[in-house]
Amino acid sequence: MINLLLSLNNFDENWCYSILKDIIKKDYNVLIVPLSYNDNWLKDENDWNKAFNSEYGTHYKEIVSPFLSYGICENNIKWINQFIDSIDLMKEKIRNSDILFFTGGYPDKMMAKFQKYDLIHELENFNGIMIGTSAGAMVQISEFHITKDSDYERYSYYIGLNIIKDFDVEVHFENKEIQNISILRCIKEKKKPVYSITNNGAVLVIDGKAYTLGDAKKWDVPGHYY
Repeated sequence: MINLLLSLNNFDENWCYSILKDIIKKDYNVLIVPLSYNDNWLKDENDWNKAFNSEYGTHYKEIVSPFLSYGICENNIKWINQFIDSIDLMKEKIRNSDILFFTGGYPDKMMAKFQKYDLIHELENFNGIMIGTSAGAMVQISEFHITKDSDYERYSYYIGLNIIKDFDVEVHFENKEIQNISILRCIKEKKKPVYSITNNGAVLVIDGKAYTLGDAKKWDVPGHYY
């Protein structure tokens, strides 16, 4: 399995393209999994189409365009739509995909939907490439932390997919004091390293071995990173 953990959906930029072009093949089938959103924002099929419809969806282009840069055609990019897809169809789409892409948003809401639609087992046994931005990166961590911000009022831990167990991530890293404190707290409490990922960085995991791309760093010893 290959995991790509990002802050933004910009994995076609120069800082990572030369590495990923040998991993993301043009004949791969991609499945977009947009289950990270607030129910108040994405409450029905009409809202879904406003966001993700290929003709007029406000988020369609930004999600699809990086894959096009690798030569993948739009016909090979499918979507999960929880408002019309049955659970069996969702599972079938996962099994028929080479790449799963998890959107950014709310990681706890995404995990709740994975459970609601009985997708946990299917996702944890997926053997292709799993790409996620922000929340979509966090849910790939078996137990991830959330740093206090405008959406979350306190530092907290959540259970993610039982895939990456050896480290945690701090996404959208800007070297803010609250982020640094959260990283060091996680290292101390969970006894594992944390990778800080800026908006121009990523962590690539191939068969359990992690590599940093662009502006990402591994924090291992309290007060020190490299």
